Amino acid sequence: MKLYDYKFMEVAKPLIEHEEFQKMKYIKHHNNSVYDHVLSVAYQSYLISYKLGFDWQSTIRGALLHDFFLYRFERYFGIKLFIDIYKHVKNHPIVALENAEKYFVLNEVEKDIIKKHMFPCRIPKYKESWVVSFVDKYLAIYEYGKNFTKFVINKYKESYNIIEDTNIN
Repeated sequence: MKLYDYKFMEVAKPLIEHEEFQKMKYIKHHNNSVYDHVLSVAYQSYLISYKLGFDWQSTIRGALLHDFFLYRFERYFGIKLFIDIYKHVKNHPIVALENAEKYFVLNEVEKDIIKKHMFPCRIPKYKESWVVSFVDKYLAIYEYGKNFTKFVINKYKESYNIIEDTNIN
């Protein structure tokens, strides 16, 4: 596990150790698990919020729970893919908030972070929500980029092996 600072872990630990939160380790998100993704979003958002004097405790908690939807998002090719993506983008913050409220007591900032992190679908009300939304977007693009790079490299290797094999014969 990546090392985080004491202040971050003091706020994050009760959520991270929760049995339901642990389920996110087994749900894929871009290139990693949802668990890894929300930890990264929470830590980067915390660093920004702390430096700017924002409510960094609520930022950590809201960011950790922003993708607490606890279901596996299946992707299908064709027109169904776009419909499924739209439904997931629109609905997963609501499902995440419902799940979070089942297991944790949340303040208004944390609820706003969870429900409105998919800007521009919903407009954040608090500055902490904006931070988490932008960090989430940045890391999602980074994760997609890593996935795409890995895909291209694997395709290149496959092509290279095919060319190499034809040269041997």
